[in-house]
Amino acid sequence: MNPGGYIPNHVSFFRIGVLALEMSTGLLMNAFLIFAVYRDFLKTKTVSNSYKILLGLAISNVCFGILMSLALLDYFCSLGIFPTINPTYIYLYLLLFTITSCGWFSASLGFFYFIKISDFKSRCFSWMKTNISSFVPRMLLVTGTVSLFNSLLSNLLFIFRPTLSGNTTDYSPSMVSLLSRSSTTFVKTAIISTVLPFLVVFTTTLFTVVALKKHRKRMKNVQTSDSLHMRSYENVVRRMTHCLLFYVIFYVVMIIVYFVVITWVESGFWLLLLLLNSFSPVQSTLLVLANPRLKAAWKEIFLCAHLQEMFSTKKQQN
Repeated sequence: MNPGGYIPNHVSFFRIGVLALEMSTGLLMNAFLIFAVYRDFLKTKTVSNSYKILLGLAISNVCFGILMSLALLDYFCSLGIFPTINPTYIYLYLLLFTITSCGWFSASLGFFYFIKISDFKSRCFSWMKTNISSFVPRMLLVTGTVSLFNSLLSNLLFIFRPTLSGNTTDYSPSMVSLLSRSSTTFVKTAIISTVLPFLVVFTTTLFTVVALKKHRKRMKNVQTSDSLHMRSYENVVRRMTHCLLFYVIFYVVMIIVYFVVITWVESGFWLLLLLLNSFSPVQSTLLVLANPRLKAAWKEIFLCAHLQEMFSTKKQQN
């Protein structure tokens, strides 16, 4: 099978291996985030505001990984999952929804830390900070609603594409084949759908960093419990800055892929797949590193921290 004439029939094992590694890592990391939130809920009987946003982000990334895995499995195994055009439109809508919701949940997380850390003179922002517990559910509702409508509008670009609206009843093309025919449209749609969330993340992170620097100057020689919180927030913002750099690099590469690679390079579509599937594992890894509670949970679960602590205790007793 040769999707859109871009690649030979036999895809290299290297590409398959990298795609499998990216998807499995992304699913593992986001499944860990969901499990960590559930584990924390069992202990505290409540879910923190930041964990609510992380949960939505992790679920959207898991759904994206499942959809991409389904498309690639259909391509490599010729399952014929998309015999008609209607399942194709439904799949595209779900895929665009996961991409869009991921962007907006990322923006919500950045906006949450911005509200949580910064001091405001505006009544609106002051009310949000005072009522952050009641504001977060409303923000998540708006995030989901915007993602639904944004994905619907984005899907219209594919509905009116001749490459997708043609007769597909005579054979069962894979989703990879269908996407390769409209690869430039798909990249353009992904960029348009996520550019506004990216601007929100970029702006809120910058304002948060500025607010922290101002607060650090005021508390330079003051040792209070607030200073401990500020140091923890500084670590979060530092990691958020790393996320921001990752978003910038990701967008630059996506733009290069859109304007140059897909048009001029035969394997550009597979480069697009590698790029899209790299987003989830890298973002989830940065989020785990940014949260001390998630880092501790990761060490306890995967590095057997409780066993190490038990052995160190026995050695001290001996």
